[in-house]
Amino acid sequence: MYTVPELVRLLGLSTENQVRNRIEAVRDLLAGAIRRGPNNQILLTEDGVSTLRDLQALCETGHTLTDAANLLRYKVETQEKKLIDISDKTEQNQDEPGDAGWRALVEHLAEDVRRLAERVAALEAMVQREIGQAAWWERWR
Repeated sequence: MYTVPELVRLLGLSTENQVRNRIEAVRDLLAGAIRRGPNNQILLTEDGVSTLRDLQALCETGHTLTDAANLLRYKVETQEKKLIDISDKTEQNQDEPGDAGWRALVEHLAEDVRRLAERVAALEAMVQREIGQAAWWERWR
């Protein structure tokens, strides 16, 4: 178990407030790894330190603390989803009922993109026909 002053040193930070801010940013990911010790001291397990190290690595690559926390959450969620998908596919080799809804949404969005591409092409053709004309702002000169 690591205390906040120890985490300052481990993460290479300069103040305890930086550690506390990082803990607050990913408190939901640290739910099983954080404890309270004597005098209400914050204690983190090795898993919690690993999570904070991942967060710190993202912060050091130029991400804000909020962006880094969201990226870390996304990473954890996708890993959990992959584990669930692998276990589901070993139990059954059929699509989930929710997959049909996603497929319908993707097909709908793909159709919207096709329609928008046609509109852009028509507008570009219209602009090409009007190239011989003066620019729209020229009539006010």
